[in-house]
Amino acid sequence: MGVLTPRECEARKTVMLGHYTGTVEMEALTMIDMINQHVIPSCKKAEINLVKRLEDSVKAIKKSVGEIHAEDDDEKKAALCRVLRLDTMSSVREICDEAEGLCPPNLWTLATYAELLFLDTYPEGDLLLK
Repeated sequence: MGVLTPRECEARKTVMLGHYTGTVEMEALTMIDMINQHVIPSCKKAEINLVKRLEDSVKAIKKSVGEIHAEDDDEKKAALCRVLRLDTMSSVREICDEAEGLCPPNLWTLATYAELLFLDTYPEGDLLLK
């Protein structure tokens, strides 16, 4: 079509890969924070035997983020991000979902799916919507 020069196409590809890598990294670091600040403490309070698995999961995510940082090639970084996001983080999510299912609601410090989806039906939701 001739809309972009080959150099412009390459620059666009570099920017898009960098954006993807940055997005996945933010998601991974957010997941680590949520697990460390909410999921693990809730499991400890509820005496749910998932703490070791969660701690190992955090280590695996941190290792993957480190590998991404160590890589210089943008395409290889994006490929590592894909594995982190679609494999590693999905597996960790399953453990977190299991923890949520086992933890009594009064000890679970994160919003549940029902609370997020139906925020307007919870009395506390009125405070958040104002």
